Amino acid sequence: MKPRSDISPIYFLYGPEDYLIEEEIGRLLNQALSPKERGFNLHLFNGEEHSGQEIVDTAQTLPMFSQYRFVLIRGADQFDEENVETLLAYIRNPSPSTCFVMCGQTLGPWKKYQKEMEKIGKVIEHPRLKGKGLVSWIRRRMEEKGKIISEEAAGYLIEVVGDHLQDLDNGLEKVFLSVGNKKKIELSDVEGITSEVKVSTVFDLTDAIGQQNLKKALTILEKALESKAIPFKKEEPAPKRKDDPVPLLVGMMSKHYWNIWRVKEMASSRKNLEEMAKALRMQAWNVRKLIDQGRSFSVASLREGVLKCHQTDLAVKKGRGPKNLLVEKLVIDLCQPKTKRAS
Repeated sequence: MKPRSDISPIYFLYGPEDYLIEEEIGRLLNQALSPKERGFNLHLFNGEEHSGQEIVDTAQTLPMFSQYRFVLIRGADQFDEENVETLLAYIRNPSPSTCFVMCGQTLGPWKKYQKEMEKIGKVIEHPRLKGKGLVSWIRRRMEEKGKIISEEAAGYLIEVVGDHLQDLDNGLEKVFLSVGNKKKIELSDVEGITSEVKVSTVFDLTDAIGQQNLKKALTILEKALESKAIPFKKEEPAPKRKDDPVPLLVGMMSKHYWNIWRVKEMASSRKNLEEMAKALRMQAWNVRKLIDQGRSFSVASLREGVLKCHQTDLAVKKGRGPKNLLVEKLVIDLCQPKTKRAS
């Protein structure tokens, strides 16, 4: 039986985006072997644990009751030069009945052989998706599910969940199930579902202060001080090392007030949303959020808030009182500014 034209004898998949690499591996495996054929013909190796000769011997063995044998080598960038030479001899003359797939974080020692491998098979890089590329991936994912998601909703999901594709895919599935028959997914749909599943981050705290929501801000602050750590993104596990979160929290509160101040000044000079987003290097939805929060503040109260952050930072560094009480007082002062609010 002739080898299929849609399956190359050699693949090298590399890059930091594990989710896309695993997706590609799954696609290739489904093309090469049915579930029933995998018992005798699927072989898993690791570049740190197995020798090149052991892998080659397996790859050269004819498949059993199947057209293909599937050989997958993870950590292929960890091979030493001797094993690379052994595997390279096979790659130059691969078995037509084996789908030989190597993957790694980088090309590693294989970089100098990339062009040679590309003449025989396929070398595919999977870099981390960022910015518009990440938004496009989310939109394509939802299109596959028969939905349309707005750019703002996609941007918000990235901010809340992080940029790991597996976490984003899980978030998208929750949103998909929550909207029912609704065709287009808006920002409000994403906000509704993610607010139920997200853990508190430093950005939730600054948003609560920006919204002048004292109860919510103090609740988030209490959890952060109890755990001795506070993550920046939703996918981050609790750090093994428990650092003092107070300096970070004070610094982020100050930064948030500065951002509201800057957006307020830009809006007063009649700059449009796109201009502000570009100047601040933020997503448009984030700028809109700061504009909304800015309506609760006068310029004087923002100036007062930045000053109070600075004073608290100095007090913490100079040991002028218990850190937890100092930062708690700061949150109360920021949520209840003495200076008259903007109308």
